[in-house]
Amino acid sequence: MITQKRCPFCQTPAVMGCPHLAIAVEGRDFVRRCVELCQGQKQWRALAELRQRQRQATGEWTPERDDYTWLETAFCEEFLKPLSWFGGLEHEWRIGPKANQAGFLVLLWSKDPRRLWWQLRDELERQAQEPFPGKRRKVKGQSPRAGRRDGDLRLL
Repeated sequence: MITQKRCPFCQTPAVMGCPHLAIAVEGRDFVRRCVELCQGQKQWRALAELRQRQRQATGEWTPERDDYTWLETAFCEEFLKPLSWFGGLEHEWRIGPKANQAGFLVLLWSKDPRRLWWQLRDELERQAQEPFPGKRRKVKGQSPRAGRRDGDLRLL
């Protein structure tokens, strides 16, 4: 590891893992894994389709325009940073057991990752139902559904 990162909450090295490390995954898998962990695949598809239809209707649509939502930094800016349970996003270079297994991992931190995933799902659901998704405000407090989903989310 060239740039070993530490948890912003407990200072545990990322490679050791801690309860605040919501996910550590290669950049190309980051958005997909976040959507999977919050169990928001249906909401994510609906939101992507809604945005594409809106852009086509206004003449703004281009394939490159849709690509930004799949980049970890853009996804983080739009969907994660406004969440109250978001703790931070960092990149760490890791080398695997084989030479071809080296690469950057995206580390997502949260004081309570389970609540972060609930809140992300609620946010995807909210934006998928909005007339103009993407125009947002800071999300405060606990997810209103946090008490109802205690057993529903399985962290992988």
